[in-house]
Amino acid sequence: MLNFLFWVHAALAVLQNGTRKDEILRKGKQSLGVFTVVQFPNIVCTSTTSGRNGTCYTSSECTAKGGSGSGSCASSFGVCCVFEKTCGGTTSENCTYFTSADRTLGTACKLTVCKSSSSVCQIRLDFETFILSNPVTATTITIGPSTAAAGSGNSLGECQKDTFAVSSPCGKAPPVICGTNTGEHMYVPVCDQCNEITSSFGSSSTATTSAFTIKISMVECNSKIKAPEGCTQYFTGTTGTLSTYN
Repeated sequence: MLNFLFWVHAALAVLQNGTRKDEILRKGKQSLGVFTVVQFPNIVCTSTTSGRNGTCYTSSECTAKGGSGSGSCASSFGVCCVFEKTCGGTTSENCTYFTSADRTLGTACKLTVCKSSSSVCQIRLDFETFILSNPVTATTITIGPSTAAAGSGNSLGECQKDTFAVSSPCGKAPPVICGTNTGEHMYVPVCDQCNEITSSFGSSSTATTSAFTIKISMVECNSKIKAPEGCTQYFTGTTGTLSTYN
C-alpha cells in the first residue's frame, strides 16, 4: 500500500512539472510574439540637413558606416543617414558628398570610391558646386617658334593651376577639367578596382575650401539613368543647353 501511494505521488509531481513547463513555454511564445522584425529598403531619403540627401538605415547601421543621422525614414523605423567625405577619405556608399573642406594649396585632395555592390556599373558625379582656377585663356604662343609658324602652339584651355581628374581602372577615364562647372555632371565606369577622384590645387590657386561639393551616386547596371557605354555625360531631356567643361 505504501509503495502504491509513493508511485501515485511521483506521477502527480511529474504531471504538475510537465504542466508548469508547458505553461512557461506558452507564456514565452506569447511574449516573443510582441516583438516584430521590421525590414525596409536602403533607399535614398530626404534629410533635414539643407542640400543633402541620405540613405535610409537603422540608427546603429548609420553609426557603424560612419554616417550622420539627419531626420527619419521608413515610418520612423530608420534614420536618413548622410555621408560626407573630404580629402583622404574612402566611400562605398550611395549618395556620398565629397567636399573640399580640407583642401590645402599646393597639394592634392583625393577620395577613393569603391562600388557598393556587384550590381553597380557606373558612378555619377553631380557638381553641385565646382569652382576651381580657370584654364589658360591667353593665346600667347608657348610651344615651338615664338611667332606663328609650323610647329608653334599655345596653351589655350589647359588646366595649369588646378586640376580635377577621376581614375577609371576598367574603362576610359574622363578628361581632366578645371574652371567653373557648377551644375554639370560626369559618368565614370566602375569595376572591382576602386576609382580615385583627385583635385590638385596649385600653390597660387584661387580656389577656396568651398571650391567643390560633389554628390556621388552609384548607378546600377539595370538603372534607367545608366549612361550608354563611353558617355561622360548623359541627357534624357528633349530641350536644354549643352556646354563643355572648363
